[in-house]
Amino acid sequence: NWVASRAVYQEVTPFAMAFWRWVVAVLIILPFAFPHLRRDFPSALRHWRWILFFGLAGPAAFPIFGYIGIRYTTAVNAAILNSSVPLMTIPIAWLLLRHTVKPWQVAGLLCSLAGVAVIITAGNPVNIARFSFNPGDLLILTGVVLWSLYTVMLYRRPPMHPMSFLFYTALVAIAACVPFYAGELAAGDTFSVNLRTLVAVGYLALFPSVIAFICWNHAVPLVGPNVATFFYPAAPVFARVAAGVMAALG
Repeated sequence: NWVASRAVYQEVTPFAMAFWRWVVAVLIILPFAFPHLRRDFPSALRHWRWILFFGLAGPAAFPIFGYIGIRYTTAVNAAILNSSVPLMTIPIAWLLLRHTVKPWQVAGLLCSLAGVAVIITAGNPVNIARFSFNPGDLLILTGVVLWSLYTVMLYRRPPMHPMSFLFYTALVAIAACVPFYAGELAAGDTFSVNLRTLVAVGYLALFPSVIAFICWNHAVPLVGPNVATFFYPAAPVFARVAAGVMAALG
């Protein structure tokens, strides 16, 4: 997500990226969600406040804050900051659900964060002094807090098919982007349509939007928010590899 969006941030504005990412994602989701949408529509209406909350906190705010922030920081920084999701999720889960963390889970978190530290310092602790926050980092951290809240509250997901839930929340994300995207267009910002940007948006639509959300929305209720977010420190590893591949490809 962060590597692909960083690669085209000069050609695609943040709200254009979020808008088209979810428009394409909805088109991908629709054939799979269509058999369930009519049956689940009454549930969506009955629980419209939760649909609105999940759509704004997850599909809308999380990537939008990230796409604005990525313009001022690096893809690896963004992935590192996203690895702090467990540090945000654990206290939120305790405050709202009274979920506790077992000692072995804390040990696992510390080990994974230590691995992240090794990556960002290239094995040299002196390099950690060079890591500094900028406005982009703070925007990404804001998105992380909202994503943690989305994750913790998934237990309140309305009773409906997973594809219907993703479809309806994606529609909320698209609607949230429309006025801001219109503002970008009115200001003269353009979406540079070329093979590079189309591939990036297509990737963002299929993988971070459709596949990742389906997996996440299914996994969190099964294992709980605390366990699920312990996988987030692996993100910088993949981001570092992906950034290296992108750099090699030019």
